[in-house]
Order: sequence, then C-alpha cells, then structure tokens
Amino acid sequence: MGVKLRPIALLFSVSLALTGCVTTDSRPVNENRAVVDYMNLARGYLQEGYSERAVRPLERALEIEPDSASVHGMLGMAYQRQGEDQLAERAFNRALAIDPDASDIRNNFGAFLFSRNRLQDAYHQFELASKDVAYSQRSRTFENMGIVALRMGRSSLAVEHFTRALRLNSNLPRANLELATIYKEQGNLYKGWQHYQAFDEAAEQSARSLLLGIELATANRAQGKAASYALRLERLYPGSKELKQYRSRLGYE
Repeated sequence: MGVKLRPIALLFSVSLALTGCVTTDSRPVNENRAVVDYMNLARGYLQEGYSERAVRPLERALEIEPDSASVHGMLGMAYQRQGEDQLAERAFNRALAIDPDASDIRNNFGAFLFSRNRLQDAYHQFELASKDVAYSQRSRTFENMGIVALRMGRSSLAVEHFTRALRLNSNLPRANLELATIYKEQGNLYKGWQHYQAFDEAAEQSARSLLLGIELATANRAQGKAASYALRLERLYPGSKELKQYRSRLGYE
C-alpha cells in the first residue's frame, strides 16, 4: 500500500497564476519511516524552489514504495515546476491510477492542466474532486471550477461555482473578488460591494483589486474607503495600468 502523505496543494492566485502551499494530510500515513523522510525532504525542496533537487528523494521513495500515489503526485509537481510537461502528466496519471479517490492529487492535476490552458480537462479533474464530500479542500475545487468557467467565458456558471465554494468556506478571497467583479459588471453594485468587503478583510490587495474597490466604494457612497484604496493604489502600484486608468478618470495622467 502506498504512503498517504498529501502532496503540496496547488491553488490559484488572484492573478490567475498558480501558487503552491503546503498543507497537512488527514489521511493515514504508512509506517515506513524512510519513505516519509524522503517525502518530507522533497517537500522541503519544493517549498524552497529547488524542484530539481526534489526528484531524487522521490525516486528513492518509489524504490521502496513503487505504488505510492502520493509520491507519484508530488513527483508530478516537481516535474511541472521544471517545465517537464510530459513527465508531469505521466506522474499525475500514474498517481490517480493507483488511487482514483485522491482528491488532493486530482486537484493538483487540474491546476497543472489549467496552467497549460487545457480548460476542459482541468474542469473535469476539479469536478471529480468536488464530488468528494470528505475532501478537506472541497471549497477550493469549486473555486477553481469557477476560475476555469471564467476563462471559458461562462460567467453564470462561474457565479454558481463561486457561490457554492463560499457556502463551504466563506473565507475565500478569490471567490469573493471574482463575484464582486461579476456583479459590478452586471450592475449589481450593492452585491458586488458586499463580496468586495469580504475579500478586503481576508486578502492582500493587488492593483486590479484596489481599482475595483475604488469603483465599488464610490458607487456605494463609501467615500472614505474609496480614498483609502486610491492612496494605496498610488503608494503600492505607482507604475500600474490600473493607476493610469484611475488618474485618467480623474482627468489627469
């Protein structure tokens, strides 16, 4: 039986790029200490950005536990970060062949596919992971499905997925930000402002989000908030296109 250490989870950032973070596993861990140590060593390398160094300990782990879905899944991430797409996909597929119920690996595979603009394939992986009601990051899979739906130009479907994600976990900045954006575009400025305030309480601001905040705060007569966002946009993102847009609306460059 393979070691059940959960790999590093890939989640979407506000910029639609991919970021990595380490989470702890809730699944049983095999007692083979050597494999656990190899996994932890590889995880540390990936955390520090040394993806090439992560491969060797994972290969050593597979010499001991060749049918460990978690080791294959982490190997897929190491290859992904090196730009070895074929090796990464092979490793993810091997992991899921061993353990089709590994929703964490399936979510990571979906993130890999999204990064390669394989939107339908990514959506399918997230959809399968979202069916696992015991998955501790299930809310993230719905959020990811919403992001893919946005990329496909299906805003109504995105709203459905983001709303479902927030029912499971109300503290999801990306889902709140995207809903704020969608509702603003639809003219529902009050609802957009509600989601934006939830986003503002839980996330670091980008130039894009600050400009959105200025617009929604102004529309909802929260002038103090609008001024605060404008000051932060000036201070934090002096060369951004968003600042240029804001200044243009004020009538100066």
